[in-house]
Amino acid sequence: MEVLPLLPKSQSYSPRDAQRGGDSGSGAGGPVPPGFKWEYLVALCTLSIVICYADRSNISTAILPMAQQFGWDKAYQGIVLSMFFGGYATTQILGGRLADQFGGKVVLATGVALWSVVTFGTPAAAAAGTLPLFVARILLGVGEGVAFPSIHSLISRNVPPRNQSTAVGIVTAASYVGTALAFGVSPVIISNLGWEWIFYSFAALALLWLPLWLPVSTLDGDKFFRPSSSSSDSPSPSPLASQESAMEAGAAGAAKEGAAEEPAWALLKRKEVWAICAAQYAQSWGMYGLLNWLPTFFSEFYKVEVADLGSYTLWPYVFQGVLGAATGVAADYLLRNGWKVGTVRKVLQVVGMLGPAACLCLAVSPLVGASAGLASNLITLGLGFSALTLGGVSASHLDIAPRNAGMVFGAGNTAATLAGLISVPVTGFILQSTGSWPLVFGITAFHYVAGAVVWALWCGDRPLPEDGGAVVRVRA
Repeated sequence: MEVLPLLPKSQSYSPRDAQRGGDSGSGAGGPVPPGFKWEYLVALCTLSIVICYADRSNISTAILPMAQQFGWDKAYQGIVLSMFFGGYATTQILGGRLADQFGGKVVLATGVALWSVVTFGTPAAAAAGTLPLFVARILLGVGEGVAFPSIHSLISRNVPPRNQSTAVGIVTAASYVGTALAFGVSPVIISNLGWEWIFYSFAALALLWLPLWLPVSTLDGDKFFRPSSSSSDSPSPSPLASQESAMEAGAAGAAKEGAAEEPAWALLKRKEVWAICAAQYAQSWGMYGLLNWLPTFFSEFYKVEVADLGSYTLWPYVFQGVLGAATGVAADYLLRNGWKVGTVRKVLQVVGMLGPAACLCLAVSPLVGASAGLASNLITLGLGFSALTLGGVSASHLDIAPRNAGMVFGAGNTAATLAGLISVPVTGFILQSTGSWPLVFGITAFHYVAGAVVWALWCGDRPLPEDGGAVVRVRA
């Protein structure tokens, strides 16, 4: 059987080359759209994630008056919240694979349109009964499930490698901004207009985004993963570029030693991909559980009124968003200055998981007493620590599978979604049967610690042979 080596490192080019004229911006990977700006693309992707998380998080506050109106107990509330994750899991890998093959632009636009329509219809579905509400929650998840996989596929093709951790950090930090927006604004809307208007107003945000997104040109699809006849015209490598070349050479060497090129699905067998899945699952047990139950925690454990919830639930996510964006910049800085990829990913991820575990345990400990303010500060600090993972697991798929970044990210996010699908109703049942918030937070802390251990053992730092070749990407 003939051994197929990985594609050689392709000629690099910059969007600036296209703007200087010449061969109409053509290059090894294909033509660069005139006026292409990856920074603008990342900005619009960031805005889409703000909308995404605002639309998914608003029910965390709205469910308090909804439960009173419809007579829902804690167990039923947990099921309502978790239905979202059932739909979310179905489109993670599929969305990433479609984006990798055909382009992330149309996949993301379709997702935004779907989840916005469903958000608008949620009040009517809740009034109609259990089945319509469950269907609405599942469809919301289906629409939002393609967002991150399609965006990460776009980043792998459109953003220079030296800026990819920064882009990932900014885009992912937007999820915290969207959550903060929902937690900050929802109590005000409930007090003045009623809980239904949370869904109506947030759904309308898509009307601001789609007209900006549809005209955007992107470098999309497998046509931008091509071998080049020569790489002699590539720019002089920086320390980070040299490290990338060494990583790709190592992967190519592995292929030459006898590993035939395999389908992209073979990536899912690698421990490096399983490390991503394990870390995503563990930290999302805390993230999704906290996201969905945080308003209820402050309302019940510290007796905070609904109208005052914003001051306690808003700031943790604002802080997380700011630190998350800074983490991506810091990760790229470290890599450009000679730090090993594996070291950066491991340190940021492990600290980003052990820190929240400690803070959550303290938030419900006797040391805090009855101080809602101190508990909020501890949760804020814990979420700040978790933002460090944006330079860890959130960027690892770009290290180990640049050609199939969307699919690998989808696999990790599927694991994260399963954590939400399990943790949210389990938390509801625990609270219904024991009423113990310390038990809930203790289980979450255990997941953080276990995930950190698996990540430290299995984290990857170079392209895998199963990825099928080097990616042709723009370079600054």
